[in-house]
Amino acid sequence: MPKVTEAHSAARRQQIIDAAYRCFARKSFHQATMRDIYAEANLSPGAVYHYFDSKDAIIRASFEFDYERSLGLFEAALVRDDPLQALHDLIDFFFHGLEGAAALGAPRVNVQGWGEALVNPPLLETIQRTRSSYLAALMQLIRKAQASGQIDPSLDPQAVGQMLLSLYYGLELQMALDSAGAVEPYARAIKALLFSAAQPT
Repeated sequence: MPKVTEAHSAARRQQIIDAAYRCFARKSFHQATMRDIYAEANLSPGAVYHYFDSKDAIIRASFEFDYERSLGLFEAALVRDDPLQALHDLIDFFFHGLEGAAALGAPRVNVQGWGEALVNPPLLETIQRTRSSYLAALMQLIRKAQASGQIDPSLDPQAVGQMLLSLYYGLELQMALDSAGAVEPYARAIKALLFSAAQPT
């Protein structure tokens, strides 16, 4: 039997996650079934259950996938010579990524996931770990920008990082309620706020 490559396994897992997102967006997290998911993915039940044993496992994996995908981006940003520009490029990547994710109904699913996490400790742990990782990386970039004179050093790096995360999650919530929202003006406004923070008063 040919050996399944890591790339093939990753692609199959993503295929299942994408199918689940479409199901959750249409029917809600609780109403969609595993049968719906393997039908949407055009896979056998065994193929889906080989990777995920439940809907909870799929939704946790989706948050973990976002975390794993972002690690390299933050690592590359942290070694750049221009930390403020690195922050701007991260904003472009993550905010414009929402446009593609919206096609899968990801904002609707993620909002459902946040609500589910309040009564689902394993999911809450996954989301908190992802958020903490994002915040820690943002704080490092903000401190570098402060050290290089690009951001007002009197600002609390944690507060600035939390503001940026709030703006990201806030847009995701708005897109869950109204998919017609425009990402580009929103991202441009956030970068303008960052530039204003670069000017100490």
